[in-house]
Amino acid sequence: MKRVSTDQMNTDMQYWLRRTEDRTARLETKMARQTRIAELRDDPLAAAHAVKYESFVSRLVRFEKNAAFAEDRYRISEGYVRQAVDIVQRVRELAVQGANGVFTKQDTGYMAAEVNELLEELASLGNAQGPDGKFLFSGTEAGTQPFRLVRGFVAGAGEEQIIDVQYTGNIAAREAEITQGSYAVLDQPGNEVFWAERQRVFSSREAGEYRVLEPSTIRVDGRSIELRPGDTVHAIVAKINDSGAPVKASLDPARNSLVLEGTFPHQIWLEEGSGGRVLTDLGILRDPDAPPPDNVAHTAQISGGSLFDAVKALRDSLYKGDVIETGGRVLGVLDAGLENLNHRVAELGARTERLAATRSRLNKEIPDVTALLSGERDLDMTEAVTNLKMLEYTHQASLQTAGRLLPKTLLDFLR
Repeated sequence: MKRVSTDQMNTDMQYWLRRTEDRTARLETKMARQTRIAELRDDPLAAAHAVKYESFVSRLVRFEKNAAFAEDRYRISEGYVRQAVDIVQRVRELAVQGANGVFTKQDTGYMAAEVNELLEELASLGNAQGPDGKFLFSGTEAGTQPFRLVRGFVAGAGEEQIIDVQYTGNIAAREAEITQGSYAVLDQPGNEVFWAERQRVFSSREAGEYRVLEPSTIRVDGRSIELRPGDTVHAIVAKINDSGAPVKASLDPARNSLVLEGTFPHQIWLEEGSGGRVLTDLGILRDPDAPPPDNVAHTAQISGGSLFDAVKALRDSLYKGDVIETGGRVLGVLDAGLENLNHRVAELGARTERLAATRSRLNKEIPDVTALLSGERDLDMTEAVTNLKMLEYTHQASLQTAGRLLPKTLLDFLR
């Protein structure tokens, strides 16, 4: 039999009052956080959905920022490449004038001086930096100046001028994720943008009897190519051509030696894998540990130079007054370099348009997903205020009722 006492009535009343106070405190916490899910047990299913939506919104915001950064970088790079186009067009005009044969050597010397100044400006464009201080055309080596200028004296000039331009960056490129699983390439290596011709590397070493002796790896334009013991030079040629690298391999029909040719204007990037020396043994590289791009064997022949080489050759031919060289190969190389620059401008413009479309879609998708998140997580403030007032009224009524109904205690009589 349950025993009814003064303590029991008081304990029960305190229990229910504490429950009301707890519900009030929880509701006030939710109102302060403006969320209806203070703990997972409040609504486990909605909490799971909210976590997914919140993570997705965070990724979309990151994608939008990446796309905006990439778009700005493309616009800056495109501006510098367009300036390079203008410079090369002026250089070509001077080449056409110098090839007329109606000017004296002194006149062509004046043209050479202008070409030299244009070469200096073209080199400064190659070493351009973005607003963040990073170099635009050095690959992932964004803190390294992409082109090193070697100066010396040129016949016909009275002061030191550029005699060589060496690329010191790399061919790797940073990528920014702009949508789930989709990336935008941020960098353009300078040995592609400022290149004029398709480069060719001719080995002078006969390779008909060559065999790979141990498992090796070679890297051609950043693509790793695995070679197995016993592979012949024909197998090596086939694997290079099947690697996806923008380089075509073949055998010279006269020397039976390895020939590598770029499929578009750029500087071929060749490396030996760890411990390997296949390209070195084939006469392509001078040392398996030498870093690219200046690691081609001295016995190998290289053709196809940079845009800087073409402008430098034009300047030197104008100083010499060599009309045949000015209007011959030099003019053709300038045309090839100008075509490559125009291709780069078009490519950057296309990438910019893609990013603009991506940002437009993300700017619509982010509010849509945020609305879904709000529907699962946000608190209805009108309903919350109403419930809070009801709890307050209930609590006050309970206190008043308890004060009237609970039996008198000894303290009441002592008053």
